[in-house]
Amino acid sequence: MNLTATTFLSAALALGAAAPAHAQEKISHGNFKDVSLYRPKGEAKSFVLFLSGDAGWTPALAAQAQALADQGAAVAGIHTPNMLTRLGKDSGDCLLPDGDLENLSHFLQGYARLPAYFPPLLVGPGLGGTLAYAMLAQAPEDTFGGAISMGFCPELALKKPLCKGEGVHFTQRARGAPLVLLPTPKLRAPWVALQGSDDTVCSPPAVQKFVSQVGGAELVPVPGVDHAGATGPGALTALLAAHQKLTKDLVVAPVAPDSGVADLPLVPVPSTVPSDTLAVLLSGDGGWAGIDKQVAAKLAAAGVPVVGLDSLRYFWSARTPDGLAQDLDRVMRSFAVQWKKTRVILIGYSQGADVLPFAVNRLPATSSSLLAHTVLIGPGEKASFEFRLSNWVGKNTAGLPLMPELQKMSAAKTLCIYGTDDRDTLCPQVPTEFVTPVPLAGGHHFDGIYQKLTDQILQRTKAP
Repeated sequence: MNLTATTFLSAALALGAAAPAHAQEKISHGNFKDVSLYRPKGEAKSFVLFLSGDAGWTPALAAQAQALADQGAAVAGIHTPNMLTRLGKDSGDCLLPDGDLENLSHFLQGYARLPAYFPPLLVGPGLGGTLAYAMLAQAPEDTFGGAISMGFCPELALKKPLCKGEGVHFTQRARGAPLVLLPTPKLRAPWVALQGSDDTVCSPPAVQKFVSQVGGAELVPVPGVDHAGATGPGALTALLAAHQKLTKDLVVAPVAPDSGVADLPLVPVPSTVPSDTLAVLLSGDGGWAGIDKQVAAKLAAAGVPVVGLDSLRYFWSARTPDGLAQDLDRVMRSFAVQWKKTRVILIGYSQGADVLPFAVNRLPATSSSLLAHTVLIGPGEKASFEFRLSNWVGKNTAGLPLMPELQKMSAAKTLCIYGTDDRDTLCPQVPTEFVTPVPLAGGHHFDGIYQKLTDQILQRTKAP
């Protein structure tokens, strides 16, 4: 990924007549510059991506973000026009911001050391609120936990149109004209539209008609509030009530506290299909997202439940090969008992694949006896046991060499799956006595065709 990330602290901002915000951090990451991070006083109960309106990140929005933080949310304040300008400079004919927003969510939640990964809630006034709806419609299932739009208007003025996903439908009167969003029959997460009675930009009856045609949506009239939703009586009260309602039903999958692994950033993906096999999947350094989630879901659908290890969160603190082996030993034994399985497949993608051989070669006898197969997906040449921003910018040159660990493994029980266009993978260079190479079309992300990848894992590991 061509990503950059820098972090620096700033003093607290005074928010006009509102109470001053707690100390906040300004964070730049990828296509996001100077994101304002607001933390709750206690343990976070939710995570909000707050998308600004046309005016950018204002004191009024900062006050609302702080109020959400006071309610238990960790909040990322985003200057939406700047974000869209940066995204518009990327190659391609259309915009797909949902992936960038999900990546930002994983990065910030890992950085803030939240107790679990919370599906981010999208919140925004005006432009931000309309974009929040579009992202909820555009993104794959389980990407976002829901959205709150203040002053929603079904039009988006963008230099590039949104990419047409499964749920995003729109028309465009002419090239360069604003996109006219169409109602989505069924959203994958709840959407609340806060409609101000004083909105002179978007007609309340027109918005009411739009929302009524969207499955999973709710319109909340707010007396005395203008289009932006940031001023007027009742605006903040309505926002906090909507946030509280969405977080009440938010599904977060924490590990049971008596499982012996509650200290690890795990994502259980259970299955109702009978089998004797479970998988433990170590994600890439972007956290539990994209390829990791989709492969896990497909494995679970085929009868192989998955325990995901979020590498971004796990490696934020320095780890060791022995420590990783001990943690995987705990995970394997714990979930083999919980899910009544006798076989375990260890899978690693990208950074997860880099570190996995070190752990496999150091597993205690008990968990080693459970191990049926090791699957390495797109491993590089070196392994990092601590998160480094530099690894997102270029090739990892500072880690431990992977080849010596691979030469301790057996091809009969080790797959090395890679994209034929991936120039950084070690798979083709490893002697076939140690791993079984499995080339697939595409690059490091296999061109998004994850069903073929999953099929290869299932077929070659004889699971379920």
